[in-house]
Amino acid sequence: MKSLGKDMSWELPARSMTRAAEAERLEQPTEALECWRYSPVDEIEWERYQKSCAATNDDLWARGLEILSTFGAVDATVRVDGGRLIEGSSAVPGLTVAQTEAVGEFLREEDESLLTLGTLLAPGRVEIKVEAPLRRLGILTAGTGDDAGLWSWLRLSVAPDVELEVIHVDLLTGSVMHLPILEIVGQERSAVVYRHQLEHDRKALSLGYVRFRLGAEASLELDAASAHQGYTRVRTDGILEGTRAQAVIRVGYVVGAHERVDYRTFITHDAPSTTSNLLYKGVVNGDGTSIYTGMITITPLGRGSEAFQTNRNVLLSEDALAWSVPNLDIQISDVKCSHASTVGPIDEEELFYLASKGFPAEEARRTLARAFFADMGDTFAVEQQRLRAAVDEKWEAGA
Repeated sequence: MKSLGKDMSWELPARSMTRAAEAERLEQPTEALECWRYSPVDEIEWERYQKSCAATNDDLWARGLEILSTFGAVDATVRVDGGRLIEGSSAVPGLTVAQTEAVGEFLREEDESLLTLGTLLAPGRVEIKVEAPLRRLGILTAGTGDDAGLWSWLRLSVAPDVELEVIHVDLLTGSVMHLPILEIVGQERSAVVYRHQLEHDRKALSLGYVRFRLGAEASLELDAASAHQGYTRVRTDGILEGTRAQAVIRVGYVVGAHERVDYRTFITHDAPSTTSNLLYKGVVNGDGTSIYTGMITITPLGRGSEAFQTNRNVLLSEDALAWSVPNLDIQISDVKCSHASTVGPIDEEELFYLASKGFPAEEARRTLARAFFADMGDTFAVEQQRLRAAVDEKWEAGA
């Protein structure tokens, strides 16, 4: 098995040179690893992505701003191009944005060599600290190029009692391999809504990591809409380490021909009376593939906690495929937990009902596919609009 850090020509930035030995020991991930099961990771040609990204053009930034504007006005905007901070709103009270060297620092997770590699190869860590209430913060991250590797590391820290909504638009064009790392730290009684919008070229490859940690009575709502992608993988690790911490994750995805989405969730309840609720829903067409595997762990410290995870997929063609494997690891009694998953075609009774109302067969199927995301909540309305538009686009393209 090849070493990611030794056999490839990626160069460590100066801040990581003291960790060269760790980088050389990192092996390529394989589908044999549990956290990569069902994935096409063995098909990735790592040697291909050796070039550097080009500067993002104005048209792509304009596209990002257009998506950002659908959520309303923002109080501040942060832009990161090719993993480097190029714009931060330093004039906003209580907001600090800076790119730090993070000399010698890296993250480690068993069987996730790419996480460590990403923190070593990122040009720095973009630190966003919010210490006063902020209505809405916009983040635009972008990468473009041909056969290019892109490494980015972003950390959001929210002070106690602060409320914040973040709109993060991630833009990829060309044959770029992007390894984005996002950390969210919510301190006591903070309330964060993080809305992540992925706009990726079909030629792009994104292998991302989201890690969050919540203090006592802190809450995090993490919403994401994935509508255009080549192969996109997101692993989310969350720790509820403070009493009555709450996490809600809602993800909607539309997968067309030759596209694959891959979600892995690992949520740990490590304090009393914590709550998590995960909902992943997707429409898969053509020969597209969706993958979801999840693990909720409630430790002996998690007495009185509640945890729920749901994954639902509707398949619009015979070639569409969805893997769905939710799991629970409950180490204490006096908790409430559940998991559910469904994979299948559009409900025949619903099709019959629409046919009785005069809907042509194809229009009925399309209408039900568009309505699949309707139960994800009123605050998911903008994401639902993007997902419905993606259903229409892929339908008309025959994908």
